[in-house]
Amino acid sequence: MFKFNLFVSLLVMGIGSQILYADDDMNSAMRQTVDCLRNQNCDPATTGAGKAADLKALEAVGGDAGEKQELYNIAADIMPFLVQQTGGDPGKMQAIMLKAQTDPEGFINSLPAEIQAKIKNAAIAVEKNQAFRQGR
Repeated sequence: MFKFNLFVSLLVMGIGSQILYADDDMNSAMRQTVDCLRNQNCDPATTGAGKAADLKALEAVGGDAGEKQELYNIAADIMPFLVQQTGGDPGKMQAIMLKAQTDPEGFINSLPAEIQAKIKNAAIAVEKNQAFRQGR
């Protein structure tokens, strides 16, 4: 099965490569960050780190742009949860993302059930598509 820790690492890179915009209105900042993740139409996506994360995500899903976009969509779905859990504190969000890299299962289990299902379904789809491309 497609390794969940790799999938979570890609989600973390996707979130981590997008900065939480500095804004007095936390909801506005979160909306901008979610939009950045979903559309990759922002300054952080064009940085070296953003481009590197994008390339790693694309490679991990076998070059399938649709599956890569699903990674970003899931990362965008996770953002409101992170903001809620941390009160919007970027340092606390960073700590959660770092912990997610060492304990991906714990991170996934801490997410709402609908996001857990999206992660599982996306991981299964990636695995099936990679097996198909390899002729299995």
